[in-house]
Amino acid sequence: MPILLTALLGGLPLLGCSRAAVQQPKPQPFVFRALDLRQQDAKGRPTWELISPEARYDLQGRQARVKRPRGVIYAAGKPRYRIEAASGTVLNDGEMIELEGGVRIQVLGPKPSVISGDRVRWIPKRERIAIDRRPMLVDQASRLTATTALFLIDQSKLELRGPTRLLNKQLDLRVARADWFASTGALLAAGPVLGERRVGKGPVQTLTASALEGNTRDEVLDALAPVRFTDPAQNTVIDAQRVRWTSTTERISTLLPFVGRSGKLQVRGNSLEVQLDQHWALIPSGCDLRQPGEKLLARDCLYNWQTRSVLARGGVVLHRDANQQVTRSDQVVGRVGTGGLAEFTTPGGRVNSQLRIAPSSPGPGSRPGRTTPAVTF
Repeated sequence: MPILLTALLGGLPLLGCSRAAVQQPKPQPFVFRALDLRQQDAKGRPTWELISPEARYDLQGRQARVKRPRGVIYAAGKPRYRIEAASGTVLNDGEMIELEGGVRIQVLGPKPSVISGDRVRWIPKRERIAIDRRPMLVDQASRLTATTALFLIDQSKLELRGPTRLLNKQLDLRVARADWFASTGALLAAGPVLGERRVGKGPVQTLTASALEGNTRDEVLDALAPVRFTDPAQNTVIDAQRVRWTSTTERISTLLPFVGRSGKLQVRGNSLEVQLDQHWALIPSGCDLRQPGEKLLARDCLYNWQTRSVLARGGVVLHRDANQQVTRSDQVVGRVGTGGLAEFTTPGGRVNSQLRIAPSSPGPGSRPGRTTPAVTF
């Protein structure tokens, strides 16, 4: 690995001709106008390089103090990462490189990401970069921080260790640790997961899960079972198995069965879609709504929490305990009141209702044990 040191500004001091014993001054480091380190693989392709506009080189200690170092790390001869810092120390002619002050490692590509920290220790031969002061990853709308981080260059893998925090627009998620892959943007985070979402000045919504999976480049996060979402403002709790957050569209969704409660209304479904910016929640399949005295089954249900309106469609069956009434319709609308109960009506269209009227007290001529038949209209 050649070391190129150019434009020597200061050299060794000159020795006098006097025979008297004099104390030799300590050797001063060479000051060079530039430093250029480069390394190649067996095929002659560049593996990494580091340059600096100014370096102080200590021949005896085989180390160089550099200012404003800039470098490139290659993969198969092509630039893959760009690295820069305010200052650094090159030890043993490049066996280890310590960088300090605003260290940035940029992942090159159409959607660049940045890994940063205050102090970095880079060992080129082992393809490892350790960050032990304020590590941070910024990728699209996601920002991850941790206590320490280790970047495995050969695996394109960033290991964030210690309590790890993920910020994504309105989401603030805390996990035990996380692994992020620079080549794809994939993210794996171990729980327990505790998340918060604040909307305006209202109470904080919370999310808990066992782990996270996702992709910061695609701006998608999946919370893994058991998942619980709580919204104090709507008095709502939802329990699910796997929930996806898509930050670009502000959508929360699950393709698996879930259960929930909003006030006195119990909710079940085969899947769920929530559009946060438009204030609606859709149960696309297997809608099951229950409240004291009533049960509604439908193909799908749409709820708008801003207007508190409910729309049930497709083979709607409404059971009421009173008189054992059963109402069937293609569509039913409702509204959730302040007490958390929904009132349903069937405006227009064809409705089929069946109810059972309780018999009056027995009178003369009535037969014992006789029941009143159901009435259909």
